[in-house]
Amino acid sequence: MSNIHIVLDSTANAPQEMLSAHPNLHIVPLKVLLGDSVWNEPELSTAELFRLVKEKGIHPRTSQPAPGDFATAFALAADGNPVIMIGVSGGLSGTVNGARAAARDFKGREIYVIDSCTSAIGMVKMAEAALNMAAAGQPAGVIAERLQKMADTTHTLILPDSLEYLHKGGRIGGAAALFGSILQIKPILTLREGKVQVLDKVRTRPRAVARMIEELDKHGELNYIGVAHGEAPVVAGEIYDTVSQRYPNIPVSLTGIGSCLGAHLGPGVIGLIFQSKCE
Repeated sequence: MSNIHIVLDSTANAPQEMLSAHPNLHIVPLKVLLGDSVWNEPELSTAELFRLVKEKGIHPRTSQPAPGDFATAFALAADGNPVIMIGVSGGLSGTVNGARAAARDFKGREIYVIDSCTSAIGMVKMAEAALNMAAAGQPAGVIAERLQKMADTTHTLILPDSLEYLHKGGRIGGAAALFGSILQIKPILTLREGKVQVLDKVRTRPRAVARMIEELDKHGELNYIGVAHGEAPVVAGEIYDTVSQRYPNIPVSLTGIGSCLGAHLGPGVIGLIFQSKCE
């Protein structure tokens, strides 16, 4: 096993088999809050979150990892063991800033904190690359540089099924949510320059899905395409089939999202995450 430790935050929703296969891969949990109840994100499935929200009528909240959680992860950077932390996009969470603040308490140790500029499967792909490079004997600094290039060429599209969660979470105003629902407007969101921005506004969900898939053609050769969803397996499966047929030579994956992203985006959300080829 490499002496380089790779740390993901829990929004990556890394599969258990990946964690079991790599003892040097670690998770720092964000938290999900519902009323007075608090969970570490891996302890609460997205399906259970949505069930509880419906049952209790309370909107969920999230919080970034506690400083002590970062300290535990960064304590691995001892005896010359580098640590590379890959965090959810700064446009979605303050997790990366929290990690960088915590890393300053470990002066003299080799710690790298990378803003993935994405989440979910995009972070998992970065971790896979880091683990492979570490196993091949690449130094941590070179791996961190590669991850930064991956982050810079990764694109994230988000299609919420409803504007309710975005409204209740303070992401959009009440009037926008009301008229958007009446007119069946489906905003396609993207992560750009560290912020959540509107890529397009499309009438009806099928048209929005088609618009998302069209966006793939605008970014040249791709290394991978990931379809992620929040309890929308049928629609996500259809998108997966369409994309797989359209891009037969590109790896395509289908995964769920974790409960933190679910808390902000709501049930039925679809994500399309892909990376342009980089040097």
